[in-house]
Amino acid sequence: MKTWRLLPVFLLFLIPPVQAQDALLGGFAFLRLAFSARVAALGETPAAVSDDDVALFLLNPAALRPEQHRHMQIAYLNHVADIRAGMAAYAWYREGLGTFGLALRFLDWGTIDRADLEGNRDGVFRPVDLALTVGLGRTRGNALHYGASFHLIHSSLAGRQATALALDAGLRYELPDQLLTLSGSLNYLGITLQTLGTTPDRLPFDVRLSLRKRLRYLPLQLTLTFYDLPNLGRWPANQTWLGRLFYYLNFGAEIGASRSFQLRFGYSYRRHEMLKIRPRLDLAGFNAGFGLRLVGLHFDYAFSSWSSLGLLHYLTVQTRL
Repeated sequence: MKTWRLLPVFLLFLIPPVQAQDALLGGFAFLRLAFSARVAALGETPAAVSDDDVALFLLNPAALRPEQHRHMQIAYLNHVADIRAGMAAYAWYREGLGTFGLALRFLDWGTIDRADLEGNRDGVFRPVDLALTVGLGRTRGNALHYGASFHLIHSSLAGRQATALALDAGLRYELPDQLLTLSGSLNYLGITLQTLGTTPDRLPFDVRLSLRKRLRYLPLQLTLTFYDLPNLGRWPANQTWLGRLFYYLNFGAEIGASRSFQLRFGYSYRRHEMLKIRPRLDLAGFNAGFGLRLVGLHFDYAFSSWSSLGLLHYLTVQTRL
């Protein structure tokens, strides 16, 4: 095996000395958004899932696979207020090299009034965030998949700019007899080249461990992801032992009602704790959606509850060119 092929493994072993960057994320917080409807419905971090869904390589570059050749995906997110986000992704396979992925993400904050310290208005401005991602996924044998991707990230805010470069690396291992898939990924390890202000804009560095389990006699797939592991132990005060565990877990379930139709559900305890307002029956942190496969066209929809802020709606369309 060539040495360079061990790069993702090597990077994952570098996790212990890496310091968590949990301070203000500044202009790069948008990278935490789920841009795919399927990803959003499954709890926003289902890194062990891998099939012909091109956008999955943004969670783990090891999700890139030959079956995604010439698949293109376009996604749209209707966020709260006038905030909108979108993504376009494409994959192609080259014999002897692997599967390449290319994705462009944007977040448009809408038009915002400009004002001085006294509150006097002075025109408007429109903040925009962009991320260009190039990835490569390879396979060794039938079980081991690995990959890496690079991000060029740019944010603009009222005439100020922030720019960063980042790296993802990931592994995915399939156990067909157990109907189990395991994965690990390192996300957004990089450097900031330019910041919006005097406070550095930090990347949302993350380490994730994920598994997907398919049930043998039911059309059901369960996903479980441990995320934000560099910040393990930094949960809010007054959390129970169960809350401390769930604070770093996201859950997802996908029910294959047929080959053409799937139902999906997801839950994020942390999102629920951050957004809940009602003392009882607050659905913040709950996600749901469905997937519909037609001839040559995949359509996915999802919604995410943000409590009294309303619902976020995700739409994704994928086809083969």
